[in-house]
Amino acid sequence: MAKAASGGKREVGPAGRRRPAAPPVLMAGIDLGSTALRMNIAELPADGDIRIIEELTHPISTGADTFRHGRILPETLGSILSILGDYLRLADDYGAEFRRAVGSSAIREAFNRDILADRVRHDTGLDLEILDTVEESRLAYHALLPWLRQRQGNYSLALIIGGGSTEMMILRGEDLQVGGVKRLGTSRLFHAAGQSGSQTRAEILRAMATNIVNSSRDFYQEYSISSFFLINRSLYRAFRGDPAAERRPNDFVIAAEPLRLRLGQACGLGHLELGRLFNLGLTDIELLIPAMMILDSFIEAVEAAEVTFTNTEMLSGLLVEMGMTIRGGNPLTSFRRQMVRSARAVGERYGYDRAHARLVTEFALAIFDELRDTLDLDDQDRLFLELAAVLHDVGGYISENLHHRHSAYLIKWSDIVGLNENDRTLISQTAYFHRLETPSDEHSDYMALSSRDRVRVIKLAGILRLADVLDRGHRQTVKKLRAEAVGGKLRLSLNMSGDMGIISDALPKKADLLELVTGLRVVLQRDGV
Repeated sequence: MAKAASGGKREVGPAGRRRPAAPPVLMAGIDLGSTALRMNIAELPADGDIRIIEELTHPISTGADTFRHGRILPETLGSILSILGDYLRLADDYGAEFRRAVGSSAIREAFNRDILADRVRHDTGLDLEILDTVEESRLAYHALLPWLRQRQGNYSLALIIGGGSTEMMILRGEDLQVGGVKRLGTSRLFHAAGQSGSQTRAEILRAMATNIVNSSRDFYQEYSISSFFLINRSLYRAFRGDPAAERRPNDFVIAAEPLRLRLGQACGLGHLELGRLFNLGLTDIELLIPAMMILDSFIEAVEAAEVTFTNTEMLSGLLVEMGMTIRGGNPLTSFRRQMVRSARAVGERYGYDRAHARLVTEFALAIFDELRDTLDLDDQDRLFLELAAVLHDVGGYISENLHHRHSAYLIKWSDIVGLNENDRTLISQTAYFHRLETPSDEHSDYMALSSRDRVRVIKLAGILRLADVLDRGHRQTVKKLRAEAVGGKLRLSLNMSGDMGIISDALPKKADLLELVTGLRVVLQRDGV
């Protein structure tokens, strides 16, 4: 297959001669979903937007296997390996050097997911990343970002209806307020409804969708939502030709009232009539019906004025993140503001001391920035330290006694947008050791981390422990901090009111961990001394 031609700017050399711009990088993103195995091949220019040059979709029954049997069946595994082999040969033909493959809910919930990932690695060389729910939300956010930037100031609900789950994000413009995932997907609903007659099946589907949407009321009821952003391939294809649609280059909008009328009419039709109406095959219709019911239930519950059907999908977000990485960025740190906002929302939920958390975070980052090279830390480490500092005392919601242990528990089991389970464990252990305990083999969550991550915890916890003592008593006596590593010492210059004694007395025990990993002795002085 011939590669797509690419244009671009031409640069001028030192002698005024023109030389061609660097050719675009080619990358392949692969999504093993509940109903299909998809691959997009895309160009990433030296600057500018990603351009899709090939889109491939192959139906696959991972959702049917998992939601009926709890595992991926052998014949499905064989099909996955065969399709991936074909995809990778095409990627080779294009010269797509950068590749990333992910699996979502149907893979995540399969009993034999690790076996599947092992077979994929053995047969294709791909490391299949099995995403957790917060990682899916981050990819969906990056896919939706071009639309979100058009809605500054208004609250919107982003609804990503997949085969196994539905992701929900409340946004104000491009700022994520809160996110969550429900086990409510088209393939999951279809198979959960059983083999009843069409009318009974429709009633079951409607009841299941309504119940799960109603159970989400605490997620969205405090926001005045004016519109939806919707990601669902079947719904996009079905309604893009609707007379009520206001068409745009990459999306279309339908007002809620006529849309609900169309949804009600369509849900009352049989499979053959729906196939003729929307020009879709039987398999697509089987997934379209639960998608329509999920959408209708959300519109009714939220009372939004309109729905924007977007021509995007999670795979688009995957390519965006691949592009960030290739250009030297980090998807986590580029998503930093949304993650910190999510962490602060967790803190608010558990009644944290906002002023103390703010100061400890400020102090921790100042110390980090001074010791970054000494400790061989990077931007991701800085973000993880920031999140741990925001949440290090949330365990006080359960009990002040041993609150560091309760903080670790709450962090590990809270949904912080963009973090996977290992990230949350690393951050929770950083918060755990902000008091006087020292990491050891007896700490099971700490020992469950890789050796590299255990070292990261010790470094970050050492910084957090020291930052925490600078606001000892939560009295905000220290206003500003300057950190300087010089002459075998880490000198902390404090702009503060009141007596330094309360901090100095606790310093030996709170500085011990950081002194251990840096070899620097921590000393305090008033700013300007």
